[in-house]
Amino acid sequence: MVVSRADLRAIRGFVFDVDGTLILSESPDWSGAVPLPGAVELLDWLRARGYPFALFTSGSTYRPETYAARLRAAGLPIEDWQVITTGVTAAEIIATDYPGRSVYVLGEEGTIAPLQARGIRVVDGTEGETAGVVLVGWSRALTYDQLDIACRAVWNGADLLVTSAARAFVSKRGLKPGWSWSIAIAIAETTGKRPRVVGKPSVEALRAVARLLGTDVASLAVVGDDPDLELRMGRDAGALTIQVRTGRGSEPIETPVIGDLVLSGVEELFALLQEIHAKEGAADQ
Repeated sequence: MVVSRADLRAIRGFVFDVDGTLILSESPDWSGAVPLPGAVELLDWLRARGYPFALFTSGSTYRPETYAARLRAAGLPIEDWQVITTGVTAAEIIATDYPGRSVYVLGEEGTIAPLQARGIRVVDGTEGETAGVVLVGWSRALTYDQLDIACRAVWNGADLLVTSAARAFVSKRGLKPGWSWSIAIAIAETTGKRPRVVGKPSVEALRAVARLLGTDVASLAVVGDDPDLELRMGRDAGALTIQVRTGRGSEPIETPVIGDLVLSGVEELFALLQEIHAKEGAADQ
């Protein structure tokens, strides 16, 4: 797809990946996060012009407001509601597609809290084997007993869901393994049931984000570095995809190019949007 200025002018909202797109950090909790060039300026510019935007992360360890506070500490001009975690999209999808089912969670506060906020019943290990859904998030303290309960629930008929299909993520020190996906694959290999992804690259997850932004998917631009996650999600959903090279594309491994528009980073996107806006302003005079 050749992206024209008209395509860029038609954008009504932006969905950004975080790690490798807007920041680089030491760990999945975004400790020591450093904004990438142009990130702060771009978000300030979008906010000043009334563009709705959200940061959609595969992180599911903490509540959105915790992540948002860490990003603000790093200098990003965002509000709590603009950070959408896969815990949030998981809750949206479970409430819609699995109404009335109890959920056994392999995860932490950021996975459990959005479920409870939606009135979804979360069960502990004493009832885990009878759960209707097993939801796998980032679980740093995972035990063998928890894995055993999750497998038994799936053998008993529970659906298996996972918050992210990220096999790896980008940090300051290079690639690190994606833990949620690793746990889900262990359960899948044991039980024979493939996990349904309720975060990236799920099309349903992007639709949930679009609803929160008050727009439709076709009017969104999805900006990210990972062709297997947010870029695939945006492409499959029919959004405009903007691929940046500051994360996956900067690694010494071949990264497929699938974005409708490929840029060096969000700094180049900022410059491009400024140029389009300036020319529109000149044409109106």
